[in-house]
Amino acid sequence: MEPGMDAARPDPNQLMTPSEAARVLGLSPDMVRVLHRRGQLAAECTQTGRRLFRRADVEALAAERARNEGKGRSPRPPGGHG
Repeated sequence: MEPGMDAARPDPNQLMTPSEAARVLGLSPDMVRVLHRRGQLAAECTQTGRRLFRRADVEALAAERARNEGKGRSPRPPGGHG
């Protein structure tokens, strides 16, 4: 571990798979991919075409969704069906 790193605090630059991001967001991996295509969640694409999401971006979106829920807005992403 690097000096100054807190073991209890995950690295914000850690890359997450769509499934890992989905668990944090409370969504399906397919919905995470939709959010990326809509430009609502940035991703890095590997040479093989896999999308990987920065933990900081996923957590920021999760916090935004939680704030919106608190304001009485739908927890679904815009344009979502359900």
